[in-house]
Amino acid sequence: MGGSLGDFYSEERVVPPLFKYKTIGAAEYEKIYKESLRLGFWEREAEALIWERRWDRALEGEPPAVRWFVGGRLNPYRNVVGRHRGSWVWDKLALVWRGEEGVIKAYTYGDLNSLVDRYAGVLKAAGVGLGDWVMFYAPPTPEVVALMLAAVKIGAPFEPVFTGFGYGDLAMRVEDRRPKVLVTVDAFPRRGRPVRVKDVVDRALRISTWRPRVLVVERMGVEVDMERGRDYYIDEVGAAPAEEAVVESSHPLFGLHVGYEEGLGFVGHGAGGYLVQTYATTRWMGLRPRDTYFCTVLPGWITGVTYVLFGPLMVGSTVVVYEGGPDYPNWDVWWGILEQHAVTVFLTTAGALRVLSRQDPELLKSHNLDMLKLILTTAEPLEVRYWRWAYQYVGTGTVPSIDSLPEKLSGRIPVIHMFIQTELGTFVTGSLPNYTFVPIAPGSVGPPMPGFYIDVVDDSGASVRGRPGQMVVKAPWPAMPVEYTKWYAERWIGGVYYIGDYAVMTEDMNIFPVGRSDAVLKVNGYRISPAVIEKAAMSTPDVEYAVAFAIRDPQKFEAPVVVYKGRAQPDEVRRAVREYAGPIADPAKVIPVEEIPAADRRELRRLLKAYVNTGSAPRVDRWIEEVAKVARGGA
Repeated sequence: MGGSLGDFYSEERVVPPLFKYKTIGAAEYEKIYKESLRLGFWEREAEALIWERRWDRALEGEPPAVRWFVGGRLNPYRNVVGRHRGSWVWDKLALVWRGEEGVIKAYTYGDLNSLVDRYAGVLKAAGVGLGDWVMFYAPPTPEVVALMLAAVKIGAPFEPVFTGFGYGDLAMRVEDRRPKVLVTVDAFPRRGRPVRVKDVVDRALRISTWRPRVLVVERMGVEVDMERGRDYYIDEVGAAPAEEAVVESSHPLFGLHVGYEEGLGFVGHGAGGYLVQTYATTRWMGLRPRDTYFCTVLPGWITGVTYVLFGPLMVGSTVVVYEGGPDYPNWDVWWGILEQHAVTVFLTTAGALRVLSRQDPELLKSHNLDMLKLILTTAEPLEVRYWRWAYQYVGTGTVPSIDSLPEKLSGRIPVIHMFIQTELGTFVTGSLPNYTFVPIAPGSVGPPMPGFYIDVVDDSGASVRGRPGQMVVKAPWPAMPVEYTKWYAERWIGGVYYIGDYAVMTEDMNIFPVGRSDAVLKVNGYRISPAVIEKAAMSTPDVEYAVAFAIRDPQKFEAPVVVYKGRAQPDEVRRAVREYAGPIADPAKVIPVEEIPAADRRELRRLLKAYVNTGSAPRVDRWIEEVAKVARGGA
């Protein structure tokens, strides 16, 4: 395990003043939790969705080949936006979009539905039908959000791809998924300069054998190459009739490629089980129709899909989307968004808290955040000190509440860290403001949510408490993938799903994740495949062989290190990785060597990661010692 367990672990239990009279004890939580592990629990939650035909069987098959709500049919779009038609929610704000330049666009649920209707017709005119995949390589502008929902409306599953991934990474996804249409933008601003997204798409499609139709949303008005017969501006495409699709429960709704050790693997979620789980967890974690909610995690991550595009809209909340980062034009831009839009629920990442905590405290003090009632965090393990900073400095406010005293920075609202994974589909752990709120253990992701049989086990599979083990799920969950690779299937052992993270579980069931148990990298919350980074490095002609592994990083949690053999210069290799895999995979170190041992690459990754980060490994030789010395900053 990388890093010090003490950075993430705490014996303290905190009851925020605003939840002093809502907190339940361990015994009550345990009773609720045990009862929730019965199959009927998720059937009751499924009743909250609108079904065109009720299911015949709640669960069928053996893991990983499981199907939920078998025989059930539903209209996914009706369960997201359409469910609010005719209610007071229809006329309230659904989406507030803010561009990096400060431009704001606002849409009621009715407005958003009209935009979705228009773009559903565009997708149909572009040849997209039921079951055809649509891929997005674009920031979440209002048009892009509406196009994703339009795909949902017509029964076309979609995949959003983070624009921080490079042309090679995008090409691999296109080749694997074979979308009928790829949606992008001409460019979007980043720190005041255009990021030419369409150029990356062109480069990706030059090395892909699959040729999708490309729809371009004009975001900045920059000139881009448009290939005749392939590329079309969205406003140039006519509209065809588009009916709302009614689909089987297991019909794919969306999917994401995620990093496994040996490459990118696809994970596709089915409509019925996923929407049941999403609607339940969104309500439990604290969102309600009158909330204004700002999530800094954008679609491209599972958190951004589930808790920007689906969950909050199902609940009827107002969703604030900002396309920029936390540092432009100033480091207080997020605080300004919270204040200006009177945000009540704020969801961000552990990495964001790390960097924000290091900025000028006066920037934070200059904003009134008293409207906040809840701070949620996710993505990677969260050090106790950064939880405490958020609780005291962001969450205390300026007005005394119950026994919260602003002058003492005593805290006022919950800061709740939660665990999510693409394969799991939603948050699966955490203290729940609208359900089972238990005292918060700083640094932990809380206890398992009701309905999720989560445990920590040793190498023999026996449950362990108070010491590190493997985090596992011991029973199927509704959002289980309906499409997956062998790498996901291999994580099911004896009916138990091994998540791939080390963690410590306490007697009161709080879980403290401490990092990956394999060689997959966790960079700013993204799971990045070392095989993809190696392929990117070896795209340089003068690189004969490469090995990539993770090193702990004070900001990103982990960062890549690339060791390579060949005549190429380190700057060439770094540039190749940034362009092919994307800036998110930018190596912390690029290390040229004369030779790389003739060992299994997978073994080398794990040995290097273990020795560099902990000082020990199952096998250490002179070569590993020399590479580790350079990786740690030595000569």
